[in-house]
Amino acid sequence: MKWDGVNKRRFLRTKYPFTVHIQAPEKEAISAYTEDLSEGGLKVTLKARLDVSSLVGLEIFLEQEPVKCRSKVIWVKERSSEYLEGVILYDTGLEFFQLSSADKTAIREKVKEIEASRAENENV
Repeated sequence: MKWDGVNKRRFLRTKYPFTVHIQAPEKEAISAYTEDLSEGGLKVTLKARLDVSSLVGLEIFLEQEPVKCRSKVIWVKERSSEYLEGVILYDTGLEFFQLSSADKTAIREKVKEIEASRAENENV
C-alpha cells in the first residue's frame, strides 16, 4: 500500500532518543532508546524480540525521574542492522496503558517542546 501523504496519527510524535527500560515477562530487563515518542506510545529498536500483544513494564526517562507505565506490544518488524553484519534487530511499537494523566501530560509537553525547538531552529 502506497502512503497517501496524510498523517493519520492521533498524537503528535517526535523522533528523540529517550532512555527506556522495558521489563517483559520471564525476560531480563531491556535498556534501549526511543526511536520516536508520543503520548500514545513509542517505537524502540531491540536486539531481542518481544511477542506481539505481550504486556510489559516501561520506564521512560524524560527527565531524572522516569515516567512509569504498562505497555502493550502492538507490532514487531524484524530487520537486518545497517551497521553490524549478521545482526538482526526488531523495530517494536509499544502502546501505553495504565499511564497517569499527569504522565501523559508530561509526555505531551515534552514532545511539543522538542518539536517547537526543531521548528524554531529550522527558521533560523
